[in-house]
Amino acid sequence: MKHTKPLLPLALLALAGAAQAQSGVTIYGRLDLSITKQNSGTSALTANNGRSGPAGNRWDLRHGSENRLGFRGIEDLGGGLQAGFQIEHRFLGDTGVADPVFWKARSFVHLDSKELGSVYLGREYVPIFWPALKLDPWGWDTVGSPSLNHQLATYRIDGHARANNSVGYRSPTLHGFSSNVAVSAGEGVRDRSVGANIEYTAGALYLAAGFDRQASNNRVALIGGAYDFGFIRPRVSFTSAEVGGRAAKNLTLAASMPVGNHLARFAVARLDPEGGNNNTTKLGVGYEHFLSKRTSVYSDLGSSKQQGTVAGKALTRSTVVDFGLKHNF
Repeated sequence: MKHTKPLLPLALLALAGAAQAQSGVTIYGRLDLSITKQNSGTSALTANNGRSGPAGNRWDLRHGSENRLGFRGIEDLGGGLQAGFQIEHRFLGDTGVADPVFWKARSFVHLDSKELGSVYLGREYVPIFWPALKLDPWGWDTVGSPSLNHQLATYRIDGHARANNSVGYRSPTLHGFSSNVAVSAGEGVRDRSVGANIEYTAGALYLAAGFDRQASNNRVALIGGAYDFGFIRPRVSFTSAEVGGRAAKNLTLAASMPVGNHLARFAVARLDPEGGNNNTTKLGVGYEHFLSKRTSVYSDLGSSKQQGTVAGKALTRSTVVDFGLKHNF
């Protein structure tokens, strides 16, 4: 007994250490800033670099992708179960100004089973977002990206592609197939939304489809695919939407080409809203050089031409270019 008593506290410490090893919190984030120049064109231009207001035909310092600070945690519950959370904040890196909705990007809790999948509750991306993101070579970042307006054909929910008050389910991957379904409660503020996606991955092949619906006159559906040939990965996606009772369609053809530590990107997207000659065609070209796994420098060009007139004058081409530095942590 004289020898076992000192061992008891050690055993308790060992158990406590094992419990701590089964859970943890990760801090992550991104700082991404670019020098940006946009002309004074009057065509609508989806330049996902934080620009607001009219084009100024000037040089600006903007973000190439939204700067962020996030926390995610996981706890092993045993028996193949895990519980976790993720919260993510967005801010302007050039001024330090925080987004008024502090955890706007993501704020949800989840329960996972290796065999049954994952259930989550909170503010999270709608299921159609994930195929749309993967079929964009820029992942919705920088001025070259087709981004939200084209990839979802102007459809938005809660101001972006994230839904408040979501209850969702993500399936495990089985024979290459996975799916995500979600319902977002309106809570007396807006109509309830319902969405789903299905994805298939087999080696170099990726196929996906998704939809989201909010009331009878606000909906979107997407289908697309990609194939990785090694030296080039072409992508194609087609989106059909109805926003406030007005139909719109978008076709995006895109590709990425890895060359050593470099990555070249190309895309052309055509958005065709209902109601006459008012389509918008956007061309994107980009180059990124990876200095490490976390840091890269990049340059992109986005150019858009929209049909139609304003005050009796034909819309002119809008073009923007960026030169940026990005660091993930």
